Amino acid sequence: MAGYWEFNKADPSSVRIGVTQRDQFNNDDVGLAEALVREVIQNSSDAGSEDAPVKVSFQLKTLNGDEAGQLAAQFQGLLPHLSVCGLDLPGAEQGPARVLVIEDYNTRGLTGSFEDLDKDNFDNFWRAVGESEKSGQKGGRWGLGKLVYSSSSKISAFFGLTVRKGESCPSVMGQAVLKNHSIENVYHPAHGFWFDGRSGNGLNLQLPVQDCEEIAQFKALYGLERTDQTGLSVIIPYLIDSVTDDTILAGVVNNYYFPILAGRLEVEVGDVLVNAGSFLDVAASVGQPGASVPFAFVKEISDALGSQEAAVASGTIGNARLSPEHLTSEQVETMKAAFSGGGLVHLRVPVMLKPKGKAQQSGNIDLFVRALAEEEDPFSLFARGPITLPGERHFAGAVARGAMIAHDDIVAEFLGDAENPAHTAWNSNAEKFNANWDHPRKTLSAIRQSLRDLYNMIADQKETQDDDALIDFFSLADKAQATKGKKKRVRKPKIDIDPRETAIRIKPGNGGFEILSGPGAQKWTFPKRIRVRMAYDMIGADPFKRFSSFDFDLNSTKKLTFETTSGDIKVAKANILFFDVTAADFHLKASGFDTQRDLIVDARTS
Repeated sequence: MAGYWEFNKADPSSVRIGVTQRDQFNNDDVGLAEALVREVIQNSSDAGSEDAPVKVSFQLKTLNGDEAGQLAAQFQGLLPHLSVCGLDLPGAEQGPARVLVIEDYNTRGLTGSFEDLDKDNFDNFWRAVGESEKSGQKGGRWGLGKLVYSSSSKISAFFGLTVRKGESCPSVMGQAVLKNHSIENVYHPAHGFWFDGRSGNGLNLQLPVQDCEEIAQFKALYGLERTDQTGLSVIIPYLIDSVTDDTILAGVVNNYYFPILAGRLEVEVGDVLVNAGSFLDVAASVGQPGASVPFAFVKEISDALGSQEAAVASGTIGNARLSPEHLTSEQVETMKAAFSGGGLVHLRVPVMLKPKGKAQQSGNIDLFVRALAEEEDPFSLFARGPITLPGERHFAGAVARGAMIAHDDIVAEFLGDAENPAHTAWNSNAEKFNANWDHPRKTLSAIRQSLRDLYNMIADQKETQDDDALIDFFSLADKAQATKGKKKRVRKPKIDIDPRETAIRIKPGNGGFEILSGPGAQKWTFPKRIRVRMAYDMIGADPFKRFSSFDFDLNSTKKLTFETTSGDIKVAKANILFFDVTAADFHLKASGFDTQRDLIVDARTS
């Protein structure tokens, strides 16, 4: 083809800036296949049209023989750069070679000028790293996510073909993201391009291949299905082994269930179409961890978002957290009754925001809470537009299912500026977040805690705070004693509070645990059911949400043993059992778990 590989020459006296951000998209929270899915669908959703759902296709192809040879020939000009960076074309030139083709539809493609730095989509996609012009409901903020394309290739390279409105022929460009390197004392930056000539306007910008005949051969080699539909096709050659149809499908189900169930997104992986109609069947075939998401609950939330029947708080949160003062007594009682009756509670809460240099603006968030039915697990969803944030766990411990949805542009823009590069959690210390908003941390805290605050108002089991809970672990300096001058001593009144009588006690042991009755159980009416959850602990994550049946399975393992007194056990799931007790002297002893790992146990009446 007309295209060729070239890296700019770098001034050796300039500071070398290495590509160090790849681990943000391949870590314990998000694997590379999942990060690739999140980045692709996020970018396609940002470029979507308003009149039809966005569709994204992932097609894994294997090139053999002559096709593998043609593929290798496209990278001959890149070989010297690969070699000095410790890379090479995998295998012989005749293949086989795995290639991933990603195409989106009902999108605009890479709009903007090829010859100017106009910060439009084409310019930002190819020429900007760590910069983003996206705001509002747009998913991207950091300008780093495109690194997952090159990270998914064994030679750190990819191609992009785009069709824009009004153009008769597609445009193709390629990029390799290696290391800063030198060849025969000529220094080069990490980023190089596959292109066809440079702009003559003084900027010397790389220009895409636009020859229709050459592009037809390119499309035939990779099996692209795009004809004249506007959008973007990304080709990742020499795909890394961990990206498969199964890992892509799991990434789709576990991260984009919300827009798919709402009918705003369709995804095709191989010959499997995932849309609102097929989603539940596909999710069931994926298994863990997607099976932990209650998709019927998510669908109910999605359907309710357009409803005008939501209760609306009278006050705004931001400087203050959600409290009973934001609601009428009638609203609180109505929601309490709905919650205790198993109904879905829906509250719309205004949020006051202050962009830097602008007047205050108000947007809304939507909160949903439902009590747990028999054998249901707790669940929480935090979403900004179509983006779900699995790292947000500010509803953990609640005996309910809940969701916080931010779909107003101003609130979505605020939260988007707080997101980490992988879009999995909010960071109150994010530079862009604090640069774009006045006093944003308190507002972010109010939004994060709003779901918990609503739950505490309407649930019978309100959680309490123990100020002395960590007194044995932390020692805090008394600021009042640290200040100069003699302070007047104020005698605090002594308040007599009856100690809470514990009904269930959990006693850890080596390779197991015991559940014993406490004094509070004497007041129970029997029979009584205790729901017991187990999982191995992990750093920085909810062990119950991340539980895997590969750790242990109560349904099948022969290593685990259980001894009971005044009760019987019934296995409900791989890590959940019911202990049906018949008297106040109940006792359950479990053993046989891995002694090299910390076992976390949660027991409560269901």
